[in-house]
Amino acid sequence: MYSGIERRRQALNPVGRGHATKNGKISPVEVAELRRASDEQLKAKAAPLSRTLEETRRLLQELQLHQIELETQNAELRQARDQADLARQKYNDLYDLAPVGYLTLDSDGAIRDVNLTGASLLGVERSLLLGRRFGLLVAHEARPAFNEFLGKVFTNRTRETCEVELLGKGKRPLFVQIETVSSASGQECRAAIIDISARRRAERDRANLHADLAARAAKLEHANIELEAFNYTVSHDLCGPLTTINGFSEILMGICKDQLDENSRGYLQGIHQGTLRMKKLIASLLDFSRVTRGGLHRKTFDLSAMAKAVAADLRVAHPESRVTFLVGEGLMGNGDAGLCRIVLDNLMGNAWKYSVNRVGTIIEFGMTELGGKPVCFVCDNGPGFDMAHAGKLFVPFQRIPGSDVAGNGIGLATVKRIVKRHGGRVWAESSPGEGATFFFILE
Repeated sequence: MYSGIERRRQALNPVGRGHATKNGKISPVEVAELRRASDEQLKAKAAPLSRTLEETRRLLQELQLHQIELETQNAELRQARDQADLARQKYNDLYDLAPVGYLTLDSDGAIRDVNLTGASLLGVERSLLLGRRFGLLVAHEARPAFNEFLGKVFTNRTRETCEVELLGKGKRPLFVQIETVSSASGQECRAAIIDISARRRAERDRANLHADLAARAAKLEHANIELEAFNYTVSHDLCGPLTTINGFSEILMGICKDQLDENSRGYLQGIHQGTLRMKKLIASLLDFSRVTRGGLHRKTFDLSAMAKAVAADLRVAHPESRVTFLVGEGLMGNGDAGLCRIVLDNLMGNAWKYSVNRVGTIIEFGMTELGGKPVCFVCDNGPGFDMAHAGKLFVPFQRIPGSDVAGNGIGLATVKRIVKRHGGRVWAESSPGEGATFFFILE
């Protein structure tokens, strides 16, 4: 070890640095040289102290400015630290209280971090989840699919999604949707887990409902087929005897016309007319049952031409009647043309029946607009009806009180069925003595 003097000597005399005298002592010449060098250094250090008062003030001012700058920087650092603490607290709150569970998994599937929502969803305390393999929380039958999914996450380095069943704590199974993305390092992945149990139950219930509806539809179709067969059987079995009664009544009227008194001829005439009404009612019922079966063949057709054809048929059937028909030109419709013809037959036929005996009868067919949709109408200037009885219009076998026109109440019920099959609606507006207007929409 060198003494202090030796160290100073080595610092001031590079040439002799590291070389001591023979006995480890320093010679007087070297001591003098050291003293001289020390004095020069002291003078060099003391020289800056000999400054003027102005220079001292300037240095003091600079020191004060530096102190202010340091204090400002310290305040900014404290503010930045407080803001960082606040942001970290907000992040922790948002992370823990998020509506979905957040997990961090390593490449082995072990949980490195989890928020409170995720721990609550999994039904395990957060401290007990850390380090635990997530695959152990997956239902046994779903684990192979989950392991394959986790492998894709770290292999593809892309966003991956899967749905798995977990080992739920309750009676109901717990299904979750997992969305993951690998970190930049490729050693971890971030995962969001969303409880989709309610959606899965809704899907299962919907599938069961569809199956039940399909079974009911099949039963209903079978019932309709049986009903159709029954209708044809009944019509045949009923129409046969009616034809027989009608035929014999006509024969009796022809053979015994002169032998019968007025009452007897009236009875036979009543039998004859009754059989005709019965056959007409059977035909109406068959038509009513047919309009709800079979496919709906939609196409665009000329409503104006169809209405004119209905008017022409009514004139041929009743040439003695004088009715004015007003049909709008260029009116087009979209629907099943055959069924729509039945609608016009019934609506225009009803207007004819109720208005034909009035002077100056006018029946109009046209189209207007309601809520941006085209609405067809059949309007007459007949006797009209009280809207208090409008609820009976479209019900089978129901007729408005006070009407003296023959009918069975099936026609308007048939109209309603046809319009409903097209997804539309039909309604009427009227006042006693002011005619009636029937509207219908074909969706």
